[in-house]
Amino acid sequence: MKTIVITGSTRGIGHGLAVEFLKRGCSVMISGRRKEQVDSEVKKFAEAYGKEKVAGHPCEITSYEQIQALWDAAVKAFGTVDIWINNAGVTHPTMNVRELTPAAIKNVVDTNITGLIYANQVALRGMTAQGQGFIYNMEGHGSHDEYIAGLSVYGATKRAVTYFTSSLLMELDDTNVGACLLSPGIVMTDFIIDEMRKLPPDRFETAKIVYNCLADTVETVTPWLVGQILANEESGREIAWLDAEKANERFNSDEYCSRDLLSQFSL
Repeated sequence: MKTIVITGSTRGIGHGLAVEFLKRGCSVMISGRRKEQVDSEVKKFAEAYGKEKVAGHPCEITSYEQIQALWDAAVKAFGTVDIWINNAGVTHPTMNVRELTPAAIKNVVDTNITGLIYANQVALRGMTAQGQGFIYNMEGHGSHDEYIAGLSVYGATKRAVTYFTSSLLMELDDTNVGACLLSPGIVMTDFIIDEMRKLPPDRFETAKIVYNCLADTVETVTPWLVGQILANEESGREIAWLDAEKANERFNSDEYCSRDLLSQFSL
């Protein structure tokens, strides 16, 4: 079975991906900023799926040295890395650019762009040396020219992810390394839930309509994504859970327009 590295996999979508890969018999390297959280998740996964199937290593994604250490730890644990998923990313509170602090802007740009490029560089060098491998970069709001006031910086970084990955493909023609995009759609993670609770009543009601129709849980999205990843042999693919056609179908569906997904999150 495949060996997988997932950045930012102690919670949210990354955690859900790890669960699904492990369910399918893959070996998974868990990663996150906090060592204690990484160790805690590795222990849980080892008890559920076998200690030989899971390992963990803390990693600050904006540090090239720590990303390289993550690669080295994965190779030490499993011998090779078949799939590297760049899931780690951050966003900022929904507010106008003029209101964001320089620290908030720097954190988003450093993590979502610089960290992603570092991670691709490390994985590319390692996979080129071993002769094979696939890298998956995570898209998000802004990747396909969506615009929402208050998410300008985050959206710009996710647009950069799509451009970077598409451009990178031109460099991989003569290699056995592939690069692809993952687009999970709108997933109810802790960040979205927290942001929803901060919205004023009028904006909350509008957002609630959209999220009830278009959003999904981690447990719904990640099994499909993992199945697609494991079946994929084509570099350059965009594996998208919620594309424009699917979104339009949902907006025209009584089933989706009338559901109350957010109630399970006390929203």
